[in-house]
Amino acid sequence: MLFDIKPRILDYINNPSIYDYFALSWIGVLFLLFFIIALMQVRKRAILSLVLILFALVLLIISPIAIKIFFDKSVKKVELIDKKVTKLDFSKMLVVEGKIKNISKIDFKKCRIFASIDKIYDNRYKNYINYLKPLRKMSILLDKELKKEEAYPYKMVFKDFNISIEYDLKVYGECY
Repeated sequence: MLFDIKPRILDYINNPSIYDYFALSWIGVLFLLFFIIALMQVRKRAILSLVLILFALVLLIISPIAIKIFFDKSVKKVELIDKKVTKLDFSKMLVVEGKIKNISKIDFKKCRIFASIDKIYDNRYKNYINYLKPLRKMSILLDKELKKEEAYPYKMVFKDFNISIEYDLKVYGECY
């Protein structure tokens, strides 16, 4: 899920796990290996050398993103449970409550929860565009330790919520 890119990148950089260190160092070793092989082949096979350098650069750029996506779906897995959405008409607020549960095999130090409100269309492509540009978005940081199989409550409040059209609320969590 796309939501806010900047807090996700900063959280990933500031809270690496041992798995992140291992995977990123392995990518660094592979990058250096391909680069050294490419430099050794420059005079003999220039085209092969260029292909290896391009492959090493693509590996260096795409790998951290792929590693984060893979770890979020496998090693750093969380689940949002008991989600309850309440629209308060008298004060123009939308309250989202629930619990974030650690279903992974490691303990977490911090969690960030994202919420996004998208307009709903009949057209699939317009829904995708609205997913990239939501009506409202919010994120909160839970600075509590979340142990294995433990759940922690969260609460998000959208103030000045006066959206009268049909909308879709998406809530997503990441832990580090």
